[in-house]
Amino acid sequence: MSTLILEYVLIVLLVLGVGYLIYLLKDRGTIIKEDYYGITGSILSMLEDKEASQVNVKSILREVSKAVSFVELNFKNEDNEIKQEKALEMARNSILELNLSTEIPDESIIYIIRLSTALLPGPDLWEEVRGKK
Repeated sequence: MSTLILEYVLIVLLVLGVGYLIYLLKDRGTIIKEDYYGITGSILSMLEDKEASQVNVKSILREVSKAVSFVELNFKNEDNEIKQEKALEMARNSILELNLSTEIPDESIIYIIRLSTALLPGPDLWEEVRGKK
């Protein structure tokens, strides 16, 4: 009998916890579908108020992704550290071209580069990707 009551109490607490989490996310104004693995919130917190928009975040992610794709296609046989440095340099230059007044730290860009690399298609799909360009 006591285990049944305990199970019901735990279920109620779980529902309340999930409800509170949803309330907190809505209170912050974060759209869950557009918070790319939590990166959006991190980038938005770094940008100044006038620059903190979803459009700027998407532009930053797009530029980093382009840099990573270029490096992976053209420097396949290089060491990962070298590829990361090349992607960092390219991404940094691309982000500078966005004319943002806030400078994004290299550590944050490296974090995005690593995530972008993890989301690239596998080696067997690269020829298909290369053929579409």
